[in-house]
Amino acid sequence: MKISVALCTYNGEKFLQAQLDSILNQSVLVNEIVVCDDGSTDGTKEILIQYQNRYPKIFKLHFNEQNLGYVRNFEKAITLCTGDLIFLSDQDDFWLEEKVEVMKNNAIDHPDKNVFAHKIEILSVENSILPVSFWDKGGFSVEFSNPQILEFLLFERNVFPGMSMVLTQKAVQRYLPLQNPDRIMIHDYEIAIKSCKENAFLCVQEVLTHYRMHDNQNIGFDTSLEQVTETINSIYGKIKRLKLIVNWCSIFQLDTNFIEKYKNKCRKDYKIFIVHLPFLIRWITHFKIKYYYKILHELSQDIHHHRYL
Repeated sequence: MKISVALCTYNGEKFLQAQLDSILNQSVLVNEIVVCDDGSTDGTKEILIQYQNRYPKIFKLHFNEQNLGYVRNFEKAITLCTGDLIFLSDQDDFWLEEKVEVMKNNAIDHPDKNVFAHKIEILSVENSILPVSFWDKGGFSVEFSNPQILEFLLFERNVFPGMSMVLTQKAVQRYLPLQNPDRIMIHDYEIAIKSCKENAFLCVQEVLTHYRMHDNQNIGFDTSLEQVTETINSIYGKIKRLKLIVNWCSIFQLDTNFIEKYKNKCRKDYKIFIVHLPFLIRWITHFKIKYYYKILHELSQDIHHHRYL
């Protein structure tokens, strides 16, 4: 089974060498590392050329003439990979040495799956491991079925950053080119949704990568484990998300029952939030939501004039 790595870089000289060394020092060696650099102006290109000179059979470097952006650059890197399994890689994380071996074994053991995502640990700016991961917040469970994961992805957020993902060539053929409907739906988010829709997604519970926190990363992560208190702004955000879900269900041809289920969730969350407010504050809040944000009126049109409250 041939192993490819799709690695995207952009001004990543600070952590790039540590990442490349962690990829090269795997217990099961990779066959190719396809790098797409998106116009770096620091020392990234020089570092990549040095590694290619040391490992000419492994490194395949592509320097974009024009900046493609984060999502399209990853799409390019993925499509250039020739391996049976394609590991997505950022420029600033750190792979544990058994990552390739564990993910390869999971792919062999689950031939009905085409996208795999493992658990990660967060590496702080001070290089210490934080007691939180993308899977520890907001009610996500590794025991979820693919339909449950799909619902979570639609209703809540993406918990599968690309650097935790492995794709089969079948996944590439089925899910690319990316549809990229909006700025929220980046490549890893879209691929996870498409795979879950086909019941072809697998969560691997081992921690296999350290996700590095720093000031210049593209996608950050809230490391707080505290329960988030509902506010008028969070309620507003939930209701506004409905438009995204309607659009995603159309674009990705998902079950439209998700839309009605999310509407019911919004109704429930709003009622729970507002009923606990003091009487006067309750009506002020409702007035603000309805007329200042104009969100309840918009929803009332979308849900066929049913009463929201």
